[in-house]
Amino acid sequence: MSNHRIIMLLLALLVLGLLGPVAVAQDTATLTVSIWGFNLDVLEENVFAPFEELHNVEIVLDTGNNSDRLARLQAQGESTDVDVVHFATQFTHIASQADLLQSYNPDMLENLDELYDWAQDPLGNQAGVGYTVNSLSLIYRSDLIEAEITSWADLLRDDVAGFVSIPEMSTTFGPATLIMIDRALAMQDMEEGEEPAEINYDADLAWEALPQLADNLVTTYIRSSELTTLVQEEEVRIAPYASFAIGNLINTGHDLSTVVPDEGIVGQTNMISITAATDKVDLAHAYIDWFISHDVQLAEALDLIDSPVNATVELPEDTCALLTCGEMLDTMIVLNQAEVTDRLEDWLERWNEVMVR
Repeated sequence: MSNHRIIMLLLALLVLGLLGPVAVAQDTATLTVSIWGFNLDVLEENVFAPFEELHNVEIVLDTGNNSDRLARLQAQGESTDVDVVHFATQFTHIASQADLLQSYNPDMLENLDELYDWAQDPLGNQAGVGYTVNSLSLIYRSDLIEAEITSWADLLRDDVAGFVSIPEMSTTFGPATLIMIDRALAMQDMEEGEEPAEINYDADLAWEALPQLADNLVTTYIRSSELTTLVQEEEVRIAPYASFAIGNLINTGHDLSTVVPDEGIVGQTNMISITAATDKVDLAHAYIDWFISHDVQLAEALDLIDSPVNATVELPEDTCALLTCGEMLDTMIVLNQAEVTDRLEDWLERWNEVMVR
């Protein structure tokens, strides 16, 4: 073979070698997932990496809290790159009302029937599937607070003043905290044996008590990671906490006790929805189906990240005690998200009037 032919052959192989990776990259689909920036290392191991390998897809993350990500989705509209979005139920409701989501197809979700009924379609319009249930209850430093914590109203006690933190009103559980304080105050004057107070979505008693609560606060928090830091640094001794944060709170090493207050706990699902703008409907359904599958739900629960909504998942008793599962599912209070959302704009204004001073 002549030198000219050898050179030409080498050039041809070089070109083919350069084109090969480009062709593979073009064949690899992407799925943009909007989600909180919390526990991403565990989610990568349990959810994202296995899904990418299974479907030859690259997951691109859009992270932030509910409010920030919803605002971006609203601003971008049809031009958004987001294909699927994780929101707390309250924010899914807002996104659905704004026509930012498309309905899921039950026939494309093989694992849907394995979910508890209340998780299969939490809003009743197929705007999304519940993939985990979170609860809001209380946690406190039992080594530093002598009198036992038993009620949401204990956040107002003098002996905890200066060591309290609560979620900001703009967060998932901000309104819920105020509603449960209102329920506790309403129940204080009840006779023993009386029926518990109904949920008052106007929360009049709590609003009256908010200045007193504000005086007890060291700060409010937006992200659960902020609460973990506050507890770690011993600035906070008592706070409402979301159940998905329990693993990180335990890892602070402090003597913490969890409380199911006498007035109950708040439960709500986090949901996965398909954006109205995406054309990757099949892949989006596959992602949802993967997240609600038995194996993923079990892995997330064992790592104390997500409480399972797949009814086929069985957990060790000590793990279940740290999550929202078992008997807690029968006693939790699920708030009407439409009632909460209708009041939120006004509540944010009232909240700032008290807190910003």
